[in-house]
Amino acid sequence: MSKPNANQAGSNVVPLGAAISNLCSIVTFASASGIPVEEVTEWVENGTLPSVTFSDFRMVNVGKLRADLLSGKESFAAGDYSHD
Repeated sequence: MSKPNANQAGSNVVPLGAAISNLCSIVTFASASGIPVEEVTEWVENGTLPSVTFSDFRMVNVGKLRADLLSGKESFAAGDYSHD
């Protein structure tokens, strides 16, 4: 199995084991999790994933997602999160 080239200019690849901050863009979250950007966008828009607006830019609230997973949340559905 070959390693992704994260050092390539303009690459959106997030190396395995890389820390993701508490907020990240939809593209970064999609790349890190291996989910298509369109699907992550839909999940953010319908409240399946927690998100916040930062300077007119919608971000995935990874900190909230991480906290919910660590507290035992096992399923995620549309409407679980309001747009904080």
